[in-house]
Amino acid sequence: MAKQFYGEAANFPGAPENFDPSDPLADKVAAIAQREHVVREKMVKIETAKLLRERVQECYKLEGVNHYQNCKEEVKAYLESIKNVGVHRSNIGPNDKAIDQQ
Repeated sequence: MAKQFYGEAANFPGAPENFDPSDPLADKVAAIAQREHVVREKMVKIETAKLLRERVQECYKLEGVNHYQNCKEEVKAYLESIKNVGVHRSNIGPNDKAIDQQ
């Protein structure tokens, strides 16, 4: 099943079809559209991580001392969502894109 977006998000274009990663500046309009697409996708990942973080915080408040056992799935989902998103301590090491690009 494909993602369905509503409101303004329904009108956002996807990645441009004429963008060539080997020569990104061949078509400058496609390069800018690609950059906007990448930034938009990163922002979606950041907001998803924020929502998951709020879910973890609520679970910790509700469960009290049993949060280690009862919030394990929420914490795993949150930690998985922050890999390669923003600047977090969990991105240091194998998940750090800056290290891979050097």
